[in-house]
Amino acid sequence: MAKKNLNSSIQNLMSGLVSTPKEPQNLNPSTLEASISTDTVESPKKRGPKPRKEVTEQISTVVLKSDMEKLRVVCQLEGCAIKDIIGAGISSFLKRYEKKYGEIQVKKSNQGRINDIIDSF
Repeated sequence: MAKKNLNSSIQNLMSGLVSTPKEPQNLNPSTLEASISTDTVESPKKRGPKPRKEVTEQISTVVLKSDMEKLRVVCQLEGCAIKDIIGAGISSFLKRYEKKYGEIQVKKSNQGRINDIIDSF
């Protein structure tokens, strides 16, 4: 289904690039001024980042080139983002790990709390 949507999107894009205007517009200066003064130009609304349900963290990692190429193909075919597949893989791994070994206890980090470190001297 995603492949069909991609193909139709590409087809629409290409038809807009290669088609010729149906009627050439002959504008004289008075018509041009009238059209400019009567038309209101609205700026497109800016879309901010989507609110997230959970706090996220950006990471950088290294993977095999062949795996990354395959992942890109899958994402293009399925119409999803690479980050979504990687996130699902991490979540799946952690669920299986916790099922086997028990819940993982995350300790709060002291990193970034410089005032607490200074006050402890």
